[in-house]
Amino acid sequence: MDLVGFIAGLVVGIVSVSVAVELAWKKSLPEKTCKLLKKWSLSELKNPLIVAEKISIEPPPDAKIVVATPSPKAKNAVENPEAVGNYAIGLTKAYIFAGEIKENQLAFVISDEDILKELKANFYELYRKKEKVVSYVPSKGKVRVRGVVKAVVPYRDGYIMRLAYEEGVLGILLKEKMDVEGRKVEVEGEITEYPFVTPYNIILLD
Repeated sequence: MDLVGFIAGLVVGIVSVSVAVELAWKKSLPEKTCKLLKKWSLSELKNPLIVAEKISIEPPPDAKIVVATPSPKAKNAVENPEAVGNYAIGLTKAYIFAGEIKENQLAFVISDEDILKELKANFYELYRKKEKVVSYVPSKGKVRVRGVVKAVVPYRDGYIMRLAYEEGVLGILLKEKMDVEGRKVEVEGEITEYPFVTPYNIILLD
């Protein structure tokens, strides 16, 4: 090997190692999962779950809410005096407020999956303690039912979830497969042809 070839190979090797180290270093940097906001909107959260000691703004119509004390802004909220803190949880992020939920209140926006799971678990613990749920399954129209998933199997262009509840079995029509066999769920949706339900909200309860 001549001297020029040796030097060229050495330079290429050094550059390759440098690039690899830089890429590894960038990948190892922690992902930012929390930041402080003054401008936010509850409508950015899909099917939000809200816990509030006090709330002074109109929540989205699809929100489930637990309040420590009655609020004229959340007439359909579940009241639970054990509710502590002010936060709203969406599918991929949550707002944790510095105080009362109101316009221009400072809020931390959180996207850490473990924290989201803990907040959701805390919400449902407060929500279930005071909520009395009776499964309502008409022959047609809107439905809200809780039950245990017996199976999820292919059906036509998607899947069907066999949901056993206290009065029988329903078929929940799904576009994508859900790994929920044996799990307890709550389904809100619409029956177009009994016993098939087109869901617009499915919540895991365990």
